[in-house]
Amino acid sequence: MVVRRGQPFQMTLTFDESYNQNQHELQLILETGIKPLVSKGTRVELFLSKPDQQGQWGATLKEQKDTTLNLEITSPPSCIIGQWRIKIRTLRKATMQPAKKVYSHPKPLYVLFNPWCKDDQVYLHDDGLLKEYVLNDTGNIFVGNYKYNSAKPWAFGQFDDPVLDCVLSLLNRVDYRLREEFPAASRSDPVLIVRRLTDLVNHADDNGILIGNWSGDYEGGTKPTFWTGSLEILEKYYETKSPVKFGQCWVFSGVLTTCCRALGIPARSVTNFASAHDTDVSLSIDYHFDEEGQPLEHMDSDSIWNFHVWNDVWMARPDLTNKDYGGWQACDATPQETSNGLYCCGPCPLWAIKNGDVTVPYDGRFIFAEVNADIVSWQREYGYFNKKLRVDRTGVGKCISTNRPQCRVDTSSWGGSKEVITNQYKHTEGWETERAAVMMANMSGTRANMYNQPDEESKDVTVKVVDKEQANYGDNIIVEVELENKSKEDRTVSGTWMLRSFYSTGVSAHQIHKQRLNVKLSPEQKVTEKMEISFRNYNPKTIEGCFFKTNIVCKVMETNQTALGEDDFRLIKPDLALKVSEEVKVGSTFKVLVSFTNPLPMRLTSCSLEVEGPGLQRPRRITQDSVGPKDTFTTEVEMTAMKPGTRTIIASFDSKELVAIDGSCEIEVKGI
Repeated sequence: MVVRRGQPFQMTLTFDESYNQNQHELQLILETGIKPLVSKGTRVELFLSKPDQQGQWGATLKEQKDTTLNLEITSPPSCIIGQWRIKIRTLRKATMQPAKKVYSHPKPLYVLFNPWCKDDQVYLHDDGLLKEYVLNDTGNIFVGNYKYNSAKPWAFGQFDDPVLDCVLSLLNRVDYRLREEFPAASRSDPVLIVRRLTDLVNHADDNGILIGNWSGDYEGGTKPTFWTGSLEILEKYYETKSPVKFGQCWVFSGVLTTCCRALGIPARSVTNFASAHDTDVSLSIDYHFDEEGQPLEHMDSDSIWNFHVWNDVWMARPDLTNKDYGGWQACDATPQETSNGLYCCGPCPLWAIKNGDVTVPYDGRFIFAEVNADIVSWQREYGYFNKKLRVDRTGVGKCISTNRPQCRVDTSSWGGSKEVITNQYKHTEGWETERAAVMMANMSGTRANMYNQPDEESKDVTVKVVDKEQANYGDNIIVEVELENKSKEDRTVSGTWMLRSFYSTGVSAHQIHKQRLNVKLSPEQKVTEKMEISFRNYNPKTIEGCFFKTNIVCKVMETNQTALGEDDFRLIKPDLALKVSEEVKVGSTFKVLVSFTNPLPMRLTSCSLEVEGPGLQRPRRITQDSVGPKDTFTTEVEMTAMKPGTRTIIASFDSKELVAIDGSCEIEVKGI
């Protein structure tokens, strides 16, 4: 039996003789954890005849039929979540001597958080939002960059076996620091539960669920891009008790969403585009250049991820003095930086992050930097990095997105399933309130005096890399740079222009093309230069996400000015089309048509298809034939509907040459 705390449930007892309230007494014993104690709240003893107290465990006789009693049991809204063992002891009132035998139910009672209960710490007032953030077993996680991003369908599957048992077994794991399990007495607090889960979903400390891998080499495991949901990952971990290979940020987030929703904590996966990774708590992202303006990448420990996916969870924060800090809390299971010696992160109130109150637990400084750090470019001069070339105050934290609940009318310009929640994390860029939040946060960083140092004076030559329009993977890459002389005199500009491929983490992968640029600019002249790279030249150095950056560093001979320009872009892959043409009923078998067109001028080999759908199909991997250049791939997958209602089918196509071709479709399954 699975119940939510603060919610009554029914129990039927059958005796070998008729129960008499005047003669007989019943004692109910409920226990959880390894060493249950009344003093810790892990052991509860109830007498049926005693009146119940509000907010405490209670038992009431609802009906008696000869030797059968129907009881109603109520747990408190602050009950410890997890598995409870139920025992019954009988007594005779005359002597109050208990029977020698204690009767135990063979199966545990599962108690979860209850976001429908007003007195529960995770209470969420809107039924429509509860349907999305607790009950919805599928959704979209957004990937790409802030200019061109797409929805990656994900099956959370929080109600499928063995998800709940797997999550609870995680909490039962021995904490190697304490040499004991996560204390059962602490499991009434969703703050501590979520913090523990962000540690256990990754493998970095405690032999957790997922091993992270951003190398591009996934030998011996599954490519992170090929997962379609959490169920297969949690199944493997629960069966083997060994970490699953491999995950990246959206996989960690999808699994954490599943774990939280399974326990009854409202949760959502959140994508931050242009997400800063601040390694030294300076609350700035620092890039370094030499005297000639050449980048010194070996000195850059910070980075800007094209996108990073973490989680928000909903709860009150009675542990904080500011009661406005209840609501959405940011947390992250991706192992980036340690927190109190462990790879965990959060939960931290969004309202505190928005206002720059970064000392609020947990990990406010790190999360604030992810969404609102300034990007500072430093140039070496006379052996020291004292010269600030540029401060970009708007380059971090763009288009922060999550799956839009169906109950919410879509009024955004983005449309579709995306809900942009940037305003929940930060004030509008450039507004005084946003700058005030940055300055407040910076005061508690490791470089509180950073804004006291002057920027380089503005000069009369500007360099701008033109924002690249959307292009498809397989097409040639064409990039442009505009140089403008705003002065009344001639200017001589020389520099280095590069195109590089990047990992999604913002780390440079390969240099694809490099060329010198020498331009003579007449007074007030504007010049546009172009660079074109063929598919044949860039494809061998392309990383799976198809992320690229073009940047140029120029020197103006007459004024000694250093001018910078850069642009991030992503090449687009096709979507996987899914179609069900027949009416589907519970118990019926139906076929799903899956197709897409290969955009590359080469054959796709080692092809496979992953498909699943909660209530329709458990995760299934199917080997496929190769796909010729520019050919259309088509296959049929047979499924059987197991549950009625709106169901989502999710699929992902993978090959040696082309990965992460994703698609989904919704179908309505009718009851019998």
